[in-house]
This record gives sequence, structure tokens and C-alpha cells, in this order.
Amino acid sequence: MFAKRPDSQFVKRLKSFLWRTGMMVLAVTIDIVASNLGMLELNPEVTVLLGLALGEVSKYLNSSTSR
Repeated sequence: MFAKRPDSQFVKRLKSFLWRTGMMVLAVTIDIVASNLGMLELNPEVTVLLGLALGEVSKYLNSSTSR
């Protein structure tokens, strides 16, 4: 019924940035909750690596849902 308009490069980059930012927030939230429970005491470097890994997962999810 409606033709899907292709997103501009800016919109694609913005969506990717927002997905990755959300995953970084998720990683920090997991770190804060886990450290408050005394389960994990991750240093900031591990939290950043976890956020980057979750960012790659979000990249995959974003590309698979936008098809």
C-alpha cells in the first residue's frame, strides 16, 4: 500500500548511534545493579568492553529488524 522510503545516511547513523547508546546504558545499569548486590565488582574497563559487545549485538538486531 505505502512504499517504504529509504532512510538517509544521517538517519541510519542516528539509529545506529541510539542503539549503541542504549546498549551502553544497559551495560552500565547491569554493572551498577550487580555491584549493589555484591555479585560483580567490574572495573570501568570491563564495563566499557561489555557495552561495546552489547553495541555489536544491537548492530545485528538493528540490521535484522530494519530489513
